Amino acid sequence: MRVDAPLPLPENPQPQKVERSVSSNSPNRLASAESHQDKAHLSVDSGKIDQLTAQLARVPEVRQERVDALREALDKGSYRVTDQQLADAIHSELQAGETSRA
Repeated sequence: MRVDAPLPLPENPQPQKVERSVSSNSPNRLASAESHQDKAHLSVDSGKIDQLTAQLARVPEVRQERVDALREALDKGSYRVTDQQLADAIHSELQAGETSRA
């Protein structure tokens, strides 16, 4: 995971207020206000989304080859878990539980 250095914050984080002098009697007041609004346009690369969706669909939920290898190791008695691995797994499960409750 990459963590960039923190960026310096501006001295005054409050946005500056801008006052516009628009006559309330002006019939173009609404049109004028609408023309000054900020607009954002987001583009979606649907081809990329479709490609990633197709790749995800090809990944099985259960990796059967790993299940089979673990089952075989258990049957042979060669599967060993260290105390540290067990503690790490318990810790990960507890953290995942806290995250899902938040």
